[in-house]
Amino acid sequence: NKTFIYTQSKVFETRQKLYELEAVLREKRFLRISKSILINLMKIKAIKPALNGRFTALLYSGEETVISRKYVPELKKALKGEE
Repeated sequence: NKTFIYTQSKVFETRQKLYELEAVLREKRFLRISKSILINLMKIKAIKPALNGRFTALLYSGEETVISRKYVPELKKALKGEE
């Protein structure tokens, strides 16, 4: 029942559900990339293919996160500006 928000320097806890945050942040260039992760598209440094149709996003912070194959089509649309 907790959601954590990671920034470059801090971690915040909120009681908002992930789908609620997704609805609010969609206009701010955030996108769901897995069942449990929303990502700021402006903080992605590179995207590379991974196994089984998944991708890996490298963030400017140096962190890597997996983009689930279910969310890859939405990511491609967002990166092309077709949202």
